[in-house]
Amino acid sequence: MGRQHVAPGLEEIHIGYGIDNNYVRCMGASIASICHNNQDSHIIVHVLASGLTNDSTKKLEQLACDFNVNIHVYTIDQTVFAQLPVQVHFPASIYYRFILPAILEVPKVLYLDADIICLRNIQALFAMDLADHIAAAVPDVEPLATKRNTVLGLANHTYFNSGVLLLVRNHWNNYQVANKALTLLAQEPQKFRYPDQDVLNVVLSGKITYLGQEWNRINTPYIADDGIRFLHFAAHPKPWSIAWALSDLCNDFTRNIYSMYEGLSPWKNCPPTRPQNYREMRNYARCLLKTGDYLAGLYWYGKYIKTKVTIKFAGK
Repeated sequence: MGRQHVAPGLEEIHIGYGIDNNYVRCMGASIASICHNNQDSHIIVHVLASGLTNDSTKKLEQLACDFNVNIHVYTIDQTVFAQLPVQVHFPASIYYRFILPAILEVPKVLYLDADIICLRNIQALFAMDLADHIAAAVPDVEPLATKRNTVLGLANHTYFNSGVLLLVRNHWNNYQVANKALTLLAQEPQKFRYPDQDVLNVVLSGKITYLGQEWNRINTPYIADDGIRFLHFAAHPKPWSIAWALSDLCNDFTRNIYSMYEGLSPWKNCPPTRPQNYREMRNYARCLLKTGDYLAGLYWYGKYIKTKVTIKFAGK
């Protein structure tokens, strides 16, 4: 998709995503933000995807044309990951990052979660020397990081967030990261609460170059811009949902960041999404109740209970 014309000698920047159709919209905003803030870079985007609709594919083609950027889509067979743990908020696509270096023939690729927005130029990241390390990542927030290290039995390890990963292809493949991670997940699925992230921390312990927080800043109610490169909307509600404007996460700094970059994409006219699963229903109900809209809050809380009970009795 797309055909980028760049100045001779400009270094290529390879960006990778792993998604299903539920996350193509926010990925579009993410790609738009990278292109907007890195107009002097030769950006090549690689999307490992499953279940994309024709409309989503057309919008990606339009995005590639709008920004004159190459977007390569690789269709992934989800059945390959059928035996791995999946949940409502952890679909099979979270594992696609494992195989990204096996598919691409490039020295380095930057994997990004689809709910990440780029706020500044990122060329400096690709100029970093990772020496013999397999990847670069950002330490996760506390107290989560310490708790996960304890559960996973990781001593003298800095637990990292897997939403931003600069991967060195040869090191990753030679160390057989994908095979080791998939094997551990199949053997002890109950051990990994955050499946892809937990298992990568186990496999890559001692093999990581750590980056500053500006390269993967998790959105919180009190966040402010202090040189952030990547803003990660990891928490719920997401900024494309109807619950966003009611949430504590939506502050003066973050309120319009996502919508601004989505406005540069073919998804610019899409309305905010309504709750699609019981977790989103619960979050929306809490937001409504907190703002004093008790009638609507109780309605959505009732839908949350009904949906959760239905899933439980269905054995899902």
